[in-house]
Amino acid sequence: MSKGKYYFSKSLEKGLKILALFNKEAPVFTQSEIAKTLGLNMTSTYRYINTLVELGLLEKDPKTRQIRPSIQCMLFCTQLMGAADHIRMIKEFVDRLHSAHNISIDVAFAVNDTMARLYHREAEETLTYRLPDVTKNCLHNTALGKAYLSSLPDATAAEKIDTMVMVSRTPKTIVDRKLLAAEIDKARARRYAVTDEEYLPGLISIGAPLHDPIGGNGVGAVSFDFSVLQHSTDDIRAKYANLIRETARELSTLLPPVKNGR
Repeated sequence: MSKGKYYFSKSLEKGLKILALFNKEAPVFTQSEIAKTLGLNMTSTYRYINTLVELGLLEKDPKTRQIRPSIQCMLFCTQLMGAADHIRMIKEFVDRLHSAHNISIDVAFAVNDTMARLYHREAEETLTYRLPDVTKNCLHNTALGKAYLSSLPDATAAEKIDTMVMVSRTPKTIVDRKLLAAEIDKARARRYAVTDEEYLPGLISIGAPLHDPIGGNGVGAVSFDFSVLQHSTDDIRAKYANLIRETARELSTLLPPVKNGR
């Protein structure tokens, strides 16, 4: 056993996992929901939650017993994010790109089979679609997900495709695994992926993969998002293919190195 594993704190791990459950789509939980989601017993869950409440990171409604992050937790997260130079540089780059082209931009990291959005800018005075901060079951139906899959080694991408949940969100969503594998091959060859109303009706997206600047491993993706009322897929390919590839290349240089390739 390595020294790091010997001093690993399981209690801290579980506390952090509880904090990680909360997001825009799931801002409130009950103790039983937390216990069920994380596979913990109720006694341990109560102890972890009570500790986080006493630290001021969570708050519990005395009547409903609902649990949510506190204002102190929000300030803590804001300070932590502000200390990350990599994130600041990514945001500055996206802001400059947004100002120059007035397009909707999403930057997201892959966490298992989920895309967690790091930053989003919406185009001004145009029809836009705001994706959730954390999007599950989306590797097959979003440009972000397809671009990320295209960055993986063939065997790894094939394994993910074979085991993923193929959610059909629109009539255009690809739910055939062979068709999806062919799409990923195309995306790998051209270094970008496109989705045409596969995640939401009226949404066309073009995305390119982000790579760890040291190991070169795929870690996420960046996408430009458009309305079908304003652009066609062919127009987007012609106008933005080079820009999305260059954007992904530039953003990849700003990413923190991933230890052991994630």
